[in-house]
Amino acid sequence: MTYKDWAEEYYESARRLSERIEELKQQMKTASADTLKEMSSRLELFRIMRMECLDTAKTLASRKGEC
Repeated sequence: MTYKDWAEEYYESARRLSERIEELKQQMKTASADTLKEMSSRLELFRIMRMECLDTAKTLASRKGEC
């Protein structure tokens, strides 16, 4: 596996997290007040995870060669 391959996997994970974030935002529009706080916490966690995936992907993509 190359760093490029590895980076692509992280980019794909970030893409899937982005999809999940959008789904959660839609669900939050109709959520009860009781669950809204929990969903907001989950949304923030997914955003952090997406940013970490993107940062890792960029770092790996900038490297050359095999792992």
